[in-house]
Amino acid sequence: MGLLYAHAGLMCIGFLFLLAGFIIVRFMKRNVWWLKIHRVCGISGASCAVLGFCAAFLDIVLAGGQHLSIPHSYIGIVAVILVIAAPVLGFMQFRFREHMRAIKRLHIWSGRTALILMLINIMLGFSG
Repeated sequence: MGLLYAHAGLMCIGFLFLLAGFIIVRFMKRNVWWLKIHRVCGISGASCAVLGFCAAFLDIVLAGGQHLSIPHSYIGIVAVILVIAAPVLGFMQFRFREHMRAIKRLHIWSGRTALILMLINIMLGFSG
């Protein structure tokens, strides 16, 4: 049962970090520090989400349950993949400047989609 609480807590904290990263980009880009804090929020949020995923996976394994048995688990896997992809793409846009526009677009949309899926999945998790 402790892993279930760890899963829920880590996912909520991860969501809040990612939401903070989004808010910083959206409303605080005029500040010189915005990119540094955005990176910290994105990496922290992704780390919490991955740890939360691991807690859920381990909880199911230890309980002898079946993986991917409810919509919450499918949405969660897609969200975690996007949560990992967003910071990777964010770093890549500075490494591959000739493709910066395309990579930046992917970074933005993977982050936005991850946020929406995480919010939906948090509501599903708490309702079921």
